[in-house]
Amino acid sequence: MSSDLKVRWPKFKFSRDDVIWPDMPEASIIWNAGSTFPVVIEPWLNRVMVKCRKHISEDRPDLKKDIDDFVQQESNHYRMHEEYNAAVRDAGFVVPEEWQDESHADYRNLLKNKSVEWLSAYCAGFENFTLFQARWLFETAPDFCREGNGISEVMMWHLAEEYEHRSVCHDVYANISGNYFLRMYGLIYSFFHLNGHLQRRIKFFLDQYREGMTPEQRKASIKAEKAFNRRYLKWALPRMFQIAIPFYDPGKAKAHPRLQHALKRYDELSAATA
Repeated sequence: MSSDLKVRWPKFKFSRDDVIWPDMPEASIIWNAGSTFPVVIEPWLNRVMVKCRKHISEDRPDLKKDIDDFVQQESNHYRMHEEYNAAVRDAGFVVPEEWQDESHADYRNLLKNKSVEWLSAYCAGFENFTLFQARWLFETAPDFCREGNGISEVMMWHLAEEYEHRSVCHDVYANISGNYFLRMYGLIYSFFHLNGHLQRRIKFFLDQYREGMTPEQRKASIKAEKAFNRRYLKWALPRMFQIAIPFYDPGKAKAHPRLQHALKRYDELSAATA
């Protein structure tokens, strides 16, 4: 990484009308459920990276700077998601408080009991998946890129910066350990661990949305949910095998023009906010 990460703080306006998109309600609800998790995982990622920073070799001041910028970007992300989540709650979709407490406790336990090497492997695995989400959004899902829609704006800004810091956790892991098998273990573990938390929330929100539906409406809603999931998996699964290559480098992923446009736009919005 070239230590050229930018810390942005654009401001977005959230409306209850943004929460459920009439043309794709199931997809927007899945995103809304996913937004409840950055406020758990991203503060934890920051704690891990701060811990890892102490173990980075002295000949990598560039990587230490990347960690500092990464932490600031992620801090802005979860704070903005708190505002996003407030709009979702106003629309009637609320994650049970005990679920949030359980998730925080789960990650505190990992931080306390796992080695720095293991923790950095988990973070590298997680950041690989967010890179693929960013690529999918900007390369193949322009119908989700809705400028002016507060919730879409947060996801575009967040995932564009996930692309921008795509190799920080990977480079940190490589500097601290670099063991291929531990990296693969962290990748697989993080995938199933994260999805366990996320799928519970997604199901809960979709069940809330489907309350009071007729059998025909419920069937159509489930069909739309499956179509959205197939759309992402059809693009992502064939490409994810590249992560298993021993010399895989997420830093080589190229930015789609729509992603480049988004980063430039959020530079301008952030400057206007400042």
